[in-house]
Amino acid sequence: MNVLPWLLAFAGAAIAAVAAVADGALLSDAPTIDTPARDGVFPVAIEPHNSALGHALPKRERQHRALAFARLLGHGLAGGALAVALDLGSRTTPSAVAVLIITGLITVTVAESIARAVGDALGERAATLLAPVTVLVERLMSPLVYVGEALDRLVASVMPDGEDDLDRREEAASQFRDVVSAERDVSSDERDLLLGVFSFGETTAGEVMVPRVEVIGVERDTPWSEVVDRVRSSQHSRIPVYDETIDEIVGILYAKDLLGAIVDDVEPPQEWTSLIRPASFIPVSKRIADLLRDFKSSRQHIAVVADEYGGTAGLVTIEDILEELVGEIRDEYDDEERSIESEEDDRYWVSGRLTLDDLSEAVGHDFTRDDVTTVGGLVMELVGRVPRAGESVFIDGFRFIAERVVRRKVERVFIQRPQPRVPGTGS
Repeated sequence: MNVLPWLLAFAGAAIAAVAAVADGALLSDAPTIDTPARDGVFPVAIEPHNSALGHALPKRERQHRALAFARLLGHGLAGGALAVALDLGSRTTPSAVAVLIITGLITVTVAESIARAVGDALGERAATLLAPVTVLVERLMSPLVYVGEALDRLVASVMPDGEDDLDRREEAASQFRDVVSAERDVSSDERDLLLGVFSFGETTAGEVMVPRVEVIGVERDTPWSEVVDRVRSSQHSRIPVYDETIDEIVGILYAKDLLGAIVDDVEPPQEWTSLIRPASFIPVSKRIADLLRDFKSSRQHIAVVADEYGGTAGLVTIEDILEELVGEIRDEYDDEERSIESEEDDRYWVSGRLTLDDLSEAVGHDFTRDDVTTVGGLVMELVGRVPRAGESVFIDGFRFIAERVVRRKVERVFIQRPQPRVPGTGS
């Protein structure tokens, strides 16, 4: 009996099995081979220009493709060698075909299902042990990987603009959220930070800005003494200066410049407007990731958000952007009242400015709407007017009470979960 075909079949099955184990470890939470891994950081692609994180997924993807090619070659070698060993070329009986099918299924089952499960279970240990194999396979299969990447680019070039990229980004986003949500070793704060980082690139200035009605500014022809009082009472380090209305912002007044003028001059300056610095204007749709880079390059920390009609939609600061990543940042001047407070997981006191996305995440129920973004806006929409303090509405069984209404704005809302019906208390 010729043992060479059997040895080749065994070698093919072994190649496929080892590649499957390495691939299973690679797709688990083990670090990417040859890619620096830090505690609490998942190797995912956020934006092509984002530090080392942006390169981890392409590295892992190349290794995954190389191992996939190795598995295919292993299966092909095992199947071809089995056919020769069983001398199936000269026999076409149903029993011979059945033998080939059964042996092929066994090979695939062992090499794929069991081997990948082992790799996934061992995780980092398997990835470390098989690191030389993974690197070697990646190098040997690099020509095939490059061909696959070229085919990907060819397919992307003939598809409608952005469609393929959008699908892949949405799929990556979904997978990332699933991994982070299921990771038990990640604290809630770390989980929120990771999810915030991933959605950071899609958030716009209009979603994080201080709205126009809450902007504190000073008119350009205001007397010096009133300007000082306004800056002191506002407790802000930067205040917009406008002509007649807040829609005509002409610049930004820095509190430190004002303080310098007070300290340096025995007499108050007659023309305090010389302290005004130029303002940056951005559209509502500008992504905060791009805005953060602009802030870093220009060394500015504030921008005026302009609406499509040329008016002022609001202000956005670097603090607003950072809060999108790490949550609410409070200083000694902030009101002690928090954006959301809960009691016994069935009653909530929330700010009217709280976004419906944040409320949905905190409560575990989807309250999002297409035409409103905040809790106060949702209450006003359902009431059909500015509600009175104490007025309530029901949303999907949840009771929303406008607890505090100031100047046509819902500032505080009390929310109560649907209460379980007690038997015998009525229909």
